[in-house]
Amino acid sequence: MTGQPLLPSSLEACLPERVMAELYELSRGGRVCAQDINEIRLRAARPMSVTCRGRNIALALTLLPSELDDCVTRLCHGSVYAHGDTIRAGYIRADGGVRVGVCGTLAADGRAVSEITSLNIRVPHMIRGVCDRVLALCTEPTRIRSLLIYSPPGVGKTTLLRDLAARLGTERRVAIIDTRGELYIEQMFADTLCDVLVGYPRAQGIEIATRTLSPEVLICDELGDADEARQILATVSAGVPIIASAHASTVGELLARPNIRMLHESRVFSGYVGISRESINGRLTRSFCCDFTEWEDIA
Repeated sequence: MTGQPLLPSSLEACLPERVMAELYELSRGGRVCAQDINEIRLRAARPMSVTCRGRNIALALTLLPSELDDCVTRLCHGSVYAHGDTIRAGYIRADGGVRVGVCGTLAADGRAVSEITSLNIRVPHMIRGVCDRVLALCTEPTRIRSLLIYSPPGVGKTTLLRDLAARLGTERRVAIIDTRGELYIEQMFADTLCDVLVGYPRAQGIEIATRTLSPEVLICDELGDADEARQILATVSAGVPIIASAHASTVGELLARPNIRMLHESRVFSGYVGISRESINGRLTRSFCCDFTEWEDIA
């Protein structure tokens, strides 16, 4: 395996050698390249795949359950037990912004996941310059506007938020709540004024950031539950703008979620930004299209 690495070195060290050999073989054949890999799905005794810009490419091998178990152990730095809470929540928080979705069998007492059968490894990318449109929407001469960014899964909300946080952080105090360890990549934030709370439940992280970090803007990913909504309401009431993301295909679908509707009715967000990417020959482009809806334009 020579030339440009396909994946972050910390991730390559965790994957089975047979998987990495297959990925590099695909790379030599021109079917995958480092900047295109979005996800790697490992399955025990079933077909595996790599997703590149929205295309799923099957791998010509299957893993033994023991190989998958060894991969889990390496992703957990040798202690699966220490990651038990997040594994029960469906993921492993790995190094360098890598999040690994976990599929397996939850024990009857709900205390552990056994027989892990598949992993969905989401590969982060340091892509700069994709947030220009959203940056223009959220910044005004005297303030930052609170925005909610939405799209279906896999379009790139996290990539866009990461770039936006780094750009805002060149001049402003930005607090990032990175519950699943996906937003923060050290190299991308090295020269910024960003403070990052990694692994905190969102509601707790938002409360701590508001109380102790004096942020000029707060950024977090994938809003959902009632505790998060209540804490966001308290944060915005305290004068701290928030830029966040949520899963939805349309504004109507977004506001059909009770907790988001409550935030909308409280005028937490100045507007909603739907993002999409054009597909050319089955491959998603790197540029984002934004569909902005002002709060006032929603009946």
